[in-house]
Amino acid sequence: MGIPICLFAYGTAGLGVASAIASVIILLHFTLGVLLAKKSFSFEILIKNMPIYGIIISVIFLYFEWDVPGYLENTTFLLTYATIFLVLMSLGIALSRLKVVSWTHASILGAVRVIIGPLIGFGLIKFLNLNGFAAGVLLIQSCMPSAVLTYLVGSMYSERKVVDSVASVIVTSTVMSFITIPIVVFISLKYFQ
Repeated sequence: MGIPICLFAYGTAGLGVASAIASVIILLHFTLGVLLAKKSFSFEILIKNMPIYGIIISVIFLYFEWDVPGYLENTTFLLTYATIFLVLMSLGIALSRLKVVSWTHASILGAVRVIIGPLIGFGLIKFLNLNGFAAGVLLIQSCMPSAVLTYLVGSMYSERKVVDSVASVIVTSTVMSFITIPIVVFISLKYFQ
């Protein structure tokens, strides 16, 4: 959800920074997330994970400052815009199927996610001495609700009780984010241009 909002707020420059942050998040989901859910680490999971290869290729291109051929860049942008639509559609479908087990517990954890997240993001902005649109994108990305990817990783590697709890937090944090995201986007656009 954060990538299209950053695209809306900061244009293609925001899209680039948001994609880099999303790459780090995906990497953490399939390493640290699997480690926490499965309680063991396996390189086999990383080898079977296609986004990891995309991240590695991107890092190589950036490190060596290679020019990307125009046709490849155009294709990537078209796929990016299509992917944004598909991700938002899959988020809607996933949220319609998730159930809240305990409203109290899920509401507390959801509130912690959408309130503490921007505070941590602001701390990172100060610690890394970021400014401009990069700081704004980081703040927006940090206020996003719990990711559906967390549910998918949990459903593959955790017991049902934990997965139901994760689903509850995703639903409640998404509902709460309808209030917090506009506030954080307003703050980002006002103070981080």
